[in-house]
Amino acid sequence: MASSRICCGLAAATFFLVIPISSFAQSNQGTPEQREACTPDAMRLCGAYLLDPTSVEACLRASGPRLSPPCYDVFFPPQEAAPPPPPPPPPRGSRKRLPPPPPQDDED
Repeated sequence: MASSRICCGLAAATFFLVIPISSFAQSNQGTPEQREACTPDAMRLCGAYLLDPTSVEACLRASGPRLSPPCYDVFFPPQEAAPPPPPPPPPRGSRKRLPPPPPQDDED
């Protein structure tokens, strides 16, 4: 009787410890779209680290140019083209002076 209680207690403890750990590990693995884009690269380039999501991420990030284009975009998203900066102001004293406007005729 005592051994069955211990066994059930250990099973329950294991269950309650494993569930949070596995959900924590999944939270480090990105969105489903990111995982879909990078799973083949993780298998190909980072197979030795598959049990540790943090190490897989570091390995993929370090693999840079060897990543497939979809996975590369996950780690190195394309930057939106910024508008060109405005031209610098002209140096002081280099402004040309405009001639005065011509006199107006008063025909009133």
